[in-house]
Amino acid sequence: MELLWSVLAGVCVALLFSLAIFIHEFGHFLSARWLGLQVDAFAIGFGPALWKRTVNGIEYKIGCIPFGGYVALPQLDPSGMEKVQGEQHAGEAEARQLPDIAAWKRIVVAVSGPFGNVVMAVALAYLIYFMPGVRTGMVDTRVGAVAEDSAAWQAGLRPGDRIQTVNGKKISNWTDLQVEFQLAGESGHARFGVLQGKVTRDLELGFQTNNVLGLRVLAGVYPESRCEVLDIVPGSPAAESGLHTNDVILAVGDIPVVGAYHFSSIIKQHGGVPALLTVKRGKACLKISVTPRYDAVEKRHLVGFAWRDGSEGVKPWMMYREPWQQLKWDSMSVARVLQALIMPGSEGERKAVAKNIGGPVAIVMGLYHTVRGGMMDGLGFLRMICVNLAILNLLPLPVLDGGHILFAMFEVVTRRKPHPKVVAVLVNACAALLIGLMALLFYRDIARNIKVSRALRGMERDMATAAAAQAAVTNAPAAP
Repeated sequence: MELLWSVLAGVCVALLFSLAIFIHEFGHFLSARWLGLQVDAFAIGFGPALWKRTVNGIEYKIGCIPFGGYVALPQLDPSGMEKVQGEQHAGEAEARQLPDIAAWKRIVVAVSGPFGNVVMAVALAYLIYFMPGVRTGMVDTRVGAVAEDSAAWQAGLRPGDRIQTVNGKKISNWTDLQVEFQLAGESGHARFGVLQGKVTRDLELGFQTNNVLGLRVLAGVYPESRCEVLDIVPGSPAAESGLHTNDVILAVGDIPVVGAYHFSSIIKQHGGVPALLTVKRGKACLKISVTPRYDAVEKRHLVGFAWRDGSEGVKPWMMYREPWQQLKWDSMSVARVLQALIMPGSEGERKAVAKNIGGPVAIVMGLYHTVRGGMMDGLGFLRMICVNLAILNLLPLPVLDGGHILFAMFEVVTRRKPHPKVVAVLVNACAALLIGLMALLFYRDIARNIKVSRALRGMERDMATAAAAQAAVTNAPAAP
């Protein structure tokens, strides 16, 4: 059954990714036909054709590699451009003596591909909005708990504080905060603008890199969340006190609880003294007294229940139910990465982006895991991919749609076409750089996946060894 689900998820990934490419190329195709341009081919995928047919002089084709596609437009592509797209019609265009086209027509055709992705992104955003039962949500920037032995506590960060900026960059949710972690340069720390009560303070907080992916974390700091009872340990103080599954703990005594980690820290300080809990059960609020019990294994006092904080499954591409708010976040997240890459004086951010950015494999694997979690989540991820495709394709690079626009604008301003040899050199140089970058990202994504897989297998072995050791101790004969 697991294999079947994996195969189905893989098929869905191929179809969804191909859909994003199809919409992009179909935008070029429709505008080219509307404006009377010569269209030689319309293809989805690369490599040997699984299916192809020629209708009215246009070759329609589906390649065996579904991640890509192109429209062959000999009047639009400068010499050498279509080598990048997988076909070569420039010589044929000259032999047929196709008429030249106006610069504004080339701009319209170039823009129509990204416009198709924008239309699809908007449609998916509204589909998610109107679909009942779709889970969306974000984690606020209010701090829920700070470990007292952490550097953040020593710097002055406290539960209830609201983080407003990181290195001067305004943030609106915890995901933005994590993005700024990764872009904070190589110093290992950043300047946080924190609202404490009614006073705004600047705190210098350091990061730690302690995970397989090499991502930074703000050690000992947890966002505000709920403290909801998930499962109760039989015979524990929680069971004896009358706590129920799905109860939400609002306060301990006079202290409001702003998260599960915060609740744990309060109980740790409380010790074995009875604690009066304010609990929300359905629509009612109850007062329940519980006496924490010392646990020799954990070496601290525990109440005895597993919790959830409501942030499980929160994803950046599913933070906002309102379509335009989510689309705005999608767009601004791309703009933030581009800003880090091109803005003067951002060498540290540029290196951080180069270190953490993912390539085609990361995108496909992200879509795969998201689809396995739920089709609506997969469509949300696809919407974010469409926004990325639209923005990145408009960059003024000769191998992208933005390159066509750049050449056409040059003609509009100077009243003459760019020299074909100059265009060919620029196209070939950018194509070589782009292919090299894709190869590097492909290699890094594969290496990263192998590293994560090895780490997970190591964790499973450690857990199995610990379980076996515990079982051996439990089943050992008693001493006489």
